[in-house]
Amino acid sequence: MRRITYVNTGAFIALTLVLFGTGLPAHAEDAMLTLSQALEMALAHSPELTASSHGVSAAEGTAQQAGALPNPRLGIQASEFGGSGARNGYGGAETSVQLSQSVELGGKRGKRQRVAQAEARLTGWEYQAKRLDVLAQTKKSFVDVLLAQGRLALTESLLAVAEDVRKAASQRVSSGKVAPLEETKAGVELATARIARNRAKRELDTARKRLAASWGETLPVFTEAAGDLGAVANIPSVEQLYVQLDNTPEIARGHDVLASGRESLALAKAERIPDIEISAGVSRFEEDGSTAGIVGLSIPLPLFDRNAGGIFAAKHQALRAEYEQRAISLGVKTDLAEALNRLETARAEALTIKADLLPGAQQAFDTAQIGYRAGKYGYLEVLDTQRTLGEAKSGYLDVLAAYHKAAADVERLTGTPLNTIQ
Repeated sequence: MRRITYVNTGAFIALTLVLFGTGLPAHAEDAMLTLSQALEMALAHSPELTASSHGVSAAEGTAQQAGALPNPRLGIQASEFGGSGARNGYGGAETSVQLSQSVELGGKRGKRQRVAQAEARLTGWEYQAKRLDVLAQTKKSFVDVLLAQGRLALTESLLAVAEDVRKAASQRVSSGKVAPLEETKAGVELATARIARNRAKRELDTARKRLAASWGETLPVFTEAAGDLGAVANIPSVEQLYVQLDNTPEIARGHDVLASGRESLALAKAERIPDIEISAGVSRFEEDGSTAGIVGLSIPLPLFDRNAGGIFAAKHQALRAEYEQRAISLGVKTDLAEALNRLETARAEALTIKADLLPGAQQAFDTAQIGYRAGKYGYLEVLDTQRTLGEAKSGYLDVLAAYHKAAADVERLTGTPLNTIQ
């Protein structure tokens, strides 16, 4: 991928490597895919990022062309021939060869080049923002795969539990301890668990394909994503994160936004000054073979067009860009506050569910299952605790996924690595 000229690309690459890690690209024969491998493949093959890099190259070409001098013009003119009398042939003709050159005044060429360079730098910042977008979205898609894998494992464990409960119900019915209705209910619950397991398989397949699309593929080249959703790290302070905002593309581009507005206004003012055209050449008189020089100067008279409208538009475009940049900066800070709120909420919920809800739900189910086999509890008690445990584990997975996705948003906005997935 082509290097960006107008942005400190090396700093952003270093930031990306620190933030998201490195890794060798995964190949078709690899069974496990790590987050670092997924991110590296997304950087190398993302269609969105490739398109953005071509935009940077186009802006560089525009900046280069803006500094080009106007081409000279060669003119050839013949007169005084093809008429009547002495002018009916070419013997009395006058032939002129003239070279003319437009000269831009007011420093237009330099100003035009600086405008184009400022626009190229802004395009470079857009590329850097797109790069971080691709990385953040790839991480979220990776989290979705981990979530789908966790859901599949959960549904398979619940299916095994449902099979065990149905067998226990069948044994109690055979011994005459309960009515056959209990075995029927257990069979219904088993069928429901199978449906949930099959749905989880399809959701995992969809999540894997969505992740593969991050690097432009339609079919996954991996069989499993390697990562621990349960890793919940400490969150940096709000003050530490807000300091990092100045390094993000959306805010760091502010200087170039103002520079682009200033340069565009300066160019619009320079357009008031008309360019001149100078010419020089030689004329040959066929009648006697003599020659004579030609010198010319052309100056447009700025009587009607002094580019007043262009200057007015440039002023307000500069103000518009300035206020839009302020809005973007405010939006980034608002987005960070929201992402932090989601991150802290999900982290607190995850820790509470892990410490309190899951152990209690598991203990209640184990007690109900043992008691059911011993005839102390009925099937409804087992079913209730079984569903409670399944909902608790499913909710825990959802909260963990929300935590890691919020962490990806915070990393995208601040460039601060949280290292949430191990």
